[in-house]
Amino acid sequence: MTNLLPGFPGRSAPRRALPLLLFVALCGGLRAGESAPALNIDVRSEVDQRWHGIHKDGAIEHGKIYALAAINEVPSAEKLVKPVRKARLVELLRAELAARGFTEITAGQRPDVVLTVLYGRGWLRNPYLKGAMQDEVSDSVPTSTILLPDQALRQREFGFESKVQDAQQEKLFIRVTAWKYPETPQEKPANLWKTTMVVDDPANRDMNGVLREMLAAGGAYFDRQIDAEEIRINSGTPEGRVILGPMKIIETDVKKK
Repeated sequence: MTNLLPGFPGRSAPRRALPLLLFVALCGGLRAGESAPALNIDVRSEVDQRWHGIHKDGAIEHGKIYALAAINEVPSAEKLVKPVRKARLVELLRAELAARGFTEITAGQRPDVVLTVLYGRGWLRNPYLKGAMQDEVSDSVPTSTILLPDQALRQREFGFESKVQDAQQEKLFIRVTAWKYPETPQEKPANLWKTTMVVDDPANRDMNGVLREMLAAGGAYFDRQIDAEEIRINSGTPEGRVILGPMKIIETDVKKK
């Protein structure tokens, strides 16, 4: 009986060569394809709490009908790798809001919340230094002064200092903030919640390429309180692929003299 090899019409292989052929194909002829590393996205989210003296009154009750009021880039000394396509950002944000039960206003409709969006690159307030005086966004490496003694104790915890240092780096970020729709023109703006999504390497990463992943990671926490300083979400975990290399026939029959 003749065993034809795929790709080699009319050519036969000795019976004893076939097991070795399969072994070579499985062990030597397969290699993992290279792919980009997973994208780490840090999400910070908080719901504004109202206080009456020393007592919490809780968050302001509100619905999910929203108006998108503004989308602005935060000025910075260093420019983005490429300008962000605002139309694409708006499209992805609307899709994420819809998936989370939010509805955009129609003509003549009154919104429950007004949304504003800030994006760009810079040094953000470090969430691990809660007792320090910090700006929300800075265009240079911030310096912080620890004011509370419990902050100094926390920095002795295992792994805490590395988190502090990582959060101290320059980031790409998108921040979605929700405001209470004012009842009167004289009413002061009241913050309801804000969610910030950050990624590393702003000097080499095009934000346009990670907009979808950033908004998807943050969307799960819109209008939600995160008790931790931030939550890290791994997006775009690389998928392995197998490439079959060229097969080689190894002759194993030994000719008898």
